[in-house]
Amino acid sequence: MVCHIEDMTPATAPGSAVHYHSRTFGWLVGEIASRISGLTFTEAFVREVSLPLGLKNTSFTIEPSQFGRLVTIDGASDWEDTAIIEGVNSQIWAQTMMPAGSLMTTALDVAKFYSVISAKGTDHGVPWLPKSVVEEVTSLQAEGLDAASGNYSRVGYGVRLPSSPPNQYASSEMNDTVGHGGMGTSTGWASLTDGISVAYITNRMQNEAPNKQRLFEMAKAVRDAHEAGELDEVKTSKFSDPSARTSSEPDSSLGRERLWPGKEWESSEPEELGFDREKLAEAGRFQSELAVDQPYRILIVRRGKIAAEWNFRSDPTEQAHQASASKSTFSSVLGIAFHEGVIKSENDRVADYYPEMLDIGPGEGPKEGRYAFPENDGITFRQLIGNTSGYMKPGEAPGTVFNYQTFGMNILTHAVASAYSLYKTSRPEQGGGFGTLTEWKIRNFVDGKWSWKYSNFDMHPEAKLGVFGYMTSYQMTTRDMARMGWLWLNKGTWNGTQIVPSEWIEKATRVSTEILENEPEERHVYGLGFWCNDQAQVWPDLPLDSFAASGAGNQHIWVCPSLDLVVVQSPGIYPSRGAFDCPEQIEDRRSMQVLLGRIAAAVK
Repeated sequence: MVCHIEDMTPATAPGSAVHYHSRTFGWLVGEIASRISGLTFTEAFVREVSLPLGLKNTSFTIEPSQFGRLVTIDGASDWEDTAIIEGVNSQIWAQTMMPAGSLMTTALDVAKFYSVISAKGTDHGVPWLPKSVVEEVTSLQAEGLDAASGNYSRVGYGVRLPSSPPNQYASSEMNDTVGHGGMGTSTGWASLTDGISVAYITNRMQNEAPNKQRLFEMAKAVRDAHEAGELDEVKTSKFSDPSARTSSEPDSSLGRERLWPGKEWESSEPEELGFDREKLAEAGRFQSELAVDQPYRILIVRRGKIAAEWNFRSDPTEQAHQASASKSTFSSVLGIAFHEGVIKSENDRVADYYPEMLDIGPGEGPKEGRYAFPENDGITFRQLIGNTSGYMKPGEAPGTVFNYQTFGMNILTHAVASAYSLYKTSRPEQGGGFGTLTEWKIRNFVDGKWSWKYSNFDMHPEAKLGVFGYMTSYQMTTRDMARMGWLWLNKGTWNGTQIVPSEWIEKATRVSTEILENEPEERHVYGLGFWCNDQAQVWPDLPLDSFAASGAGNQHIWVCPSLDLVVVQSPGIYPSRGAFDCPEQIEDRRSMQVLLGRIAAAVK
């Protein structure tokens, strides 16, 4: 289609006339978006619009299994064009991508989109588009008699502004509202001054005159209700979406008002946060003596504020590579994917979402003897995040052996990102990837500032890095790490919004059943992406509800809900020998309790 358009001669000189392009507009804009992003238009739309805005029921095509969700379109008694109705109701229409004509959605999603426009590009305070871009898009760009309809039109970039009253927005101002209608029956609009967003969608084609009057009356009723204050009585967070991840603000276990850091963390005196000042200072002196000349950064958070920050020969503002501490963040995003139904169950086969994981033959894996074995076909998401998958590990049946993995985690992140249309093995560097998904689902909500990159180990030329490489590597400051710890301590809640499902946090921070049933007691140390102390095997002398994210380079986020305490080490100075699941490493991890125990003992 685009090739045909490229060969066409414009009917009028560009910029000389207003002429509504019901189809051509979409092909042109869609192609530009595709060429700039390096993605298909559908992939770009998912990455840039539907995913960050949470438009769960909006797409340009659907699978046959979803046809039953589409309502049938009919026409009013005076509607004459039956061919268009037959076309819209056909299955081929639902499976044909047309950027300006095949969007299928709900009123809820349309209202959500326009609410972000009315909020100048922010979604509940989270930036989506710069304010300057929204202002440019919604400002008047052209006006005049539309050659297609004969009506006087005032347009911005892809939106219509009010024409002379009465108009479909019931607006008496000329520049206070923007929106767009569709196929003679539906509309969506946003008031740029009153913070109102409206979607009105029906399934009956109407001729222009009665439809215009109907839309005017509907819009006027909304505006009248707003002026009377009646909308405030029914206004709800997240548009009453039953699947929206919101909750009431949790009560502190200590009976105090819950505090949440803003863009910057607040600090407070140790006594105000329930610490014995001298005991906490003693813990700091112990850390200094233990370190000798080693650099370290320690950050201690309680009751939502920083109680102490100890930095030695290390820049507190520098971002550090999180290595395997990232696994706990991977787990959090995975829990969100389950909750949103993008992945239906933790026990789903990963290969059903990411079949490429099985396409690693001998000589194509990371090293000799490592490739996809037949039994890898049954690996589940739960086994991957719990490091019991046995992926590319000879002789390890899924769910039976605790074997810490990097490449298995890459399979996990690619499978989840693929489910959100953010990763393709054929173009691993072009999609947004799991890092972008983390930004949209977690980082923006907790005011994080961390960055990420996708990296690979040096591999032989036959290694299929697009399948098992391109690891997501977060780069965090100690304060970013503390944000994740505070999110986990509060069971996935942040300032009244449920970011990660609480039931997933509770499950993930306890030693997994796979490990309990198949490993000796001394290896009962790991849950679903977290090091867990509920079996008293990681830190025998510390509270059983404590857990941690840990990674190479002595990156460590220790969380203790019963003490309302988060301790970040980046780097810490505890020893670190061998593989993360080897006996020496587990013993090294226990050595951290010497410092952590002193900090915990300082809590009154």
